[in-house]
Amino acid sequence: MGVRQREEEQVPLLLRVGLGAVWVYEGLVPKLLTPSPELLALVARFQPLPGNPGAFLKAVGVFEILLGLLLIRGRMIRSVAAVQCALLVVFTIGIGAAVPHALVHPTGAVSKNVALLAASLCLVFLGSRRDVPVRTSWWDRAVPLILRLGLGFMWVYEGIVPKWLFPSPAEIEIVARTGLVPFHILTFLKLLGVAEAALGFTILAGLWVRGLAVLQAGLLGAFTAIVGWTSPTYLADPLGSLSKNLGLLGGALALYRTGGGPWALESWLAPSPTWRRWLLLASLQWNRLIEIAAAQVYRAQARAAADPNTHGLLEKLALDEVNHGQDLASLIRRHGGRPVPVAPLCRALGWIVGCLTVVLGTRASLRLDLWLEERGTSLYPWSAGLLPPEAGITARSLLAMQSQEVQHVHLLRDHLRAMRAASKRRR
Repeated sequence: MGVRQREEEQVPLLLRVGLGAVWVYEGLVPKLLTPSPELLALVARFQPLPGNPGAFLKAVGVFEILLGLLLIRGRMIRSVAAVQCALLVVFTIGIGAAVPHALVHPTGAVSKNVALLAASLCLVFLGSRRDVPVRTSWWDRAVPLILRLGLGFMWVYEGIVPKWLFPSPAEIEIVARTGLVPFHILTFLKLLGVAEAALGFTILAGLWVRGLAVLQAGLLGAFTAIVGWTSPTYLADPLGSLSKNLGLLGGALALYRTGGGPWALESWLAPSPTWRRWLLLASLQWNRLIEIAAAQVYRAQARAAADPNTHGLLEKLALDEVNHGQDLASLIRRHGGRPVPVAPLCRALGWIVGCLTVVLGTRASLRLDLWLEERGTSLYPWSAGLLPPEAGITARSLLAMQSQEVQHVHLLRDHLRAMRAASKRRR
């Protein structure tokens, strides 16, 4: 099996694991473990068969768990995905008719169904991808478009409807519980709505698709963690307001793999020299911000490292990332741009991530660092591919930074092997 085929199989894998996790969670938690009185009352009103609402709800939960497990295991993917498409349509229309206020749910319980429907529809088209080695069919080319339409609609809807048109006290209460907003909460929600709508429209247009896919994954993870920690009742929400983020995360990561596709605006703009120059500056800015955050991650981990060798390695990585950030700032100025003034925010985020990884332990932190470094080695060649032929100095600088990132990968791998060997000797 070639590298191309293995990469293409990752798209349905991400989609089916994300969707399967949603169905398993929704069947287990709000229906079997902690059924709410509101959900039982709703089932009693609309269940199609006579009988005990509690028993019917448990049967639905078992059915949803089976659907999720079939997807995660990769069994009957197209058939299960088709059933999920039908269920999502029925649930969305039914909830909208029976519980209209759910359409402006503070965490997007209904609007997220559109993105999940798009992911399920992609699985109907793709299956497991093991039987198709290359992209040749029209539906395969349409998969990025379907994902963009689903995710883009969800962000636009969530940015406009519940935050601008119908703001709810529940959403204000959720933000207040976090304690992270030092100014007027309603103003914050409106600003957040503008940002979400802008994100959605950009995804729909097909601009910066891969970068925005990473941003979506980060936002979904942050929203889920913060709301789940400060408002734990939403973890058992019968509408699945937080659990659906697992499916959205799978869709965002799949979109990162597919890119915008041939029907994205960035594909049409690709031949333009002006667009390529703008993309180059954007990629250099993005790389610089990543290096600034990575340096803070390594510094936080180095301060917590008890082993002198681990401490020295992390300090070296941090210093290299600082130098890369400075070099990238010089390259941005060389090509007529200015470094964006958000370095303090990146340092703060990097410090938070570093502290979180320290909690996981040294080995887990180093494995995460290795995974990030392996992904980071592909950033510089992509930036170099946007350069005009005469930009030799920039190309050599990017190549040198890429070589150092590859060295980081080798250093982290060797250090992890040495730690494993030392652990075996102690046993």
